[in-house]
Order: sequence, then structure tokens, then C-alpha cells
Amino acid sequence: MTETTQLDPKVQKLVEHAADCISKLDLEAALKFYEKAVTLAPDNTDIIDAASELCIQVGRSEDALKLCSRSIELRPDENPAKYMNLGQLLAGHESVAAFSKGMELMHKELNQAQQAGQDLKTIKQKICSGYCSLTEMSQPNPAFASQFDYGQVQRIITRFIHRYMTDLCDEENAEQKCEEFLSNATRECEDSPELWVQWANLRLCQCRPEDAKTATFKAVELNNAMEEPEKPSLEVRTNMMKLLIEIDEGEKAEEFGKGLLAVDDQYVETWYLLALLLYNQKKFSDAQEAIQSAIKILETEGIQDEEQAERIQELSDEIDKNVGEHEDEEMDEEGNDEEQWMTDDEEESTPDLAP
Repeated sequence: MTETTQLDPKVQKLVEHAADCISKLDLEAALKFYEKAVTLAPDNTDIIDAASELCIQVGRSEDALKLCSRSIELRPDENPAKYMNLGQLLAGHESVAAFSKGMELMHKELNQAQQAGQDLKTIKQKICSGYCSLTEMSQPNPAFASQFDYGQVQRIITRFIHRYMTDLCDEENAEQKCEEFLSNATRECEDSPELWVQWANLRLCQCRPEDAKTATFKAVELNNAMEEPEKPSLEVRTNMMKLLIEIDEGEKAEEFGKGLLAVDDQYVETWYLLALLLYNQKKFSDAQEAIQSAIKILETEGIQDEEQAERIQELSDEIDKNVGEHEDEEMDEEGNDEEQWMTDDEEESTPDLAP
């Protein structure tokens, strides 16, 4: 029995309101309800963990850190997800220590599931993804985390790898640790696209381009074989597109990018990568249209990632420098039948000039 089954009626009502907001993707409003619930039930780690998840989602890292720390203080041996969140909020060895504790608790959960005769395939798939998606948290579920969400375990190994490739890249055993984590993930579930994305990233860092290409193709193949609801997040899939660009598979990258736009043409990173690809192919007019789509989305939705916004602006400036110089040449080579890169919103606002 979890704490959530024993909630005071007022707190229960707040939780229900928060759940309704989450279903409508209004995370800011949901967080307000959870914050009120925390004040009424300050020792309920289910509520604290849910509030912490939402703080991460809306970018309130300091508040998330306080909530994670409070939950760990109250119940240090429950809910691996909070250690995963804590590891994301910390850096260096402190981050790795938090992830290590989370892994310890996850293996206990796995053993309990095994003893209970539960299906382990799904759990192992998500633990594998956990080993792999530690690079970045892809849409964590801001619901109660008292019953451990194995979907969040998917992100663990990748975070280890990310820490060793960034914060701890100068550590003597960093590369060995990355190999170890990914090998563990492969033993758990070798048919995870996220796993092969991370193998490809590691092989590129090791200057092993052919092995990186093999891993990238494996990731794309596994992804394409899945139904849309089962596929990795758009963040993971844009990483696949980025890898295709890095291994000089431009045509495959462009085709993959078009598929991503068909899923969600408001995802900024897809437009950025498409613009970068077209720029590298010297298709400057098409690249300009793609990067303008990215800029329009940022203007509409607001800047959530300053580094991303800077990258987009820098690429836009580079494209603009080349458009004028090569515009006439592109028109001669391609005629007037160039494919127009527009979001659905742009298409709707474009007048139909057909008779």
C-alpha cells in the first residue's frame, strides 16, 4: 500500500486537480496544485517526488533539488527515480553517486519482480533504456513515483555515460566505464534503439567511424520497426538524425528528418538539423526556409534552451551570408520546383493561388 491511498480528502482533491492539468499538458498549473499538497502533507514522499518531477519539467532546478533531498531524507531506500532526478541535478562525482544509489534500488526492484514471477522482458527493456538514456531526461512522467516507474529507469545508464563523457571525461577510467555501462545495457536488452544511439556516440568519441555507422544503422532499423507509440522520444530520434549527418549519410538523414516532421513539425531541433544538413549540401535557399521555421517556433513558444537558440541564430547568420551569393546558381540548377519546407501552421496561412 502506498502513501497515496491514505491521503487526506483535501490533499486527494489537489492531486486529482493536478492530474487533470497534466492530462491537458498544463504542467505549471499542475505544479501549483502539488505545491499546495506538499504544504498540507509535508512528509508524503509520493507527493514530494511528483512535485520534484514537475519542477524539473518546468525548469525549476533549485526547487527540484530541495524536494529530492527532502524525499531522500524521509525515505532513503524507496523510489529509485528520485535518485535519478538528483543525479541529473548534480554534477561530477556527486551525480554519479546519486545514479549509483538509484541503480542499487533498481536492481532490488528487479529482483522483487523476478521473485514475484512478473514478466521481466519489459522491465529489462526499460532498465536497458535507463542505462542508455541517461544523456537527457526524455519527458519524465510527472505523476506519483512511489510505485517505481520502470520507464524512468530507461534513462539511467545514459546519464552515467553522459557524466563520464562530460563532467568526468578526464577520469582515467572514463572510457572503460562507458563500455561497461553499455555492455550491461546490451545484456539486458539489445533491441533498444537508445542503446545503439549511445554505442554510436561512444564509437565516434573513440574515432571508430565504421563501428559508429554500424551502431547508427542498427538504431534506425530498430526505431523504424516500431509502431509510433513504442518509439523513443523525439529527442532520441533527433540524435539518430544527428548521427546520420555525422557519418556522412545525408540522404538517409534527410529522409529520417522528413519522417520526424510528419510526426511533429513543431519540434525545433528537427528543423535545426534539417537546416544544417541542407546548408552542408549547399542548398542554401532550402536551408534558409528550414532555419526560419525553427526561428518562428521559438518566437511562438518562447526560448526554453538558450544554447539551442544561440546555435539556431548562428546557423541562420551563416545561411544568410550564402543565400545571396548562391541564389542565382541554385535557381539555374534546380529550376522553380524546389521543395518548400513549411510547418503545418505556415501552410495554413499561405494563400491558395490555384484557379
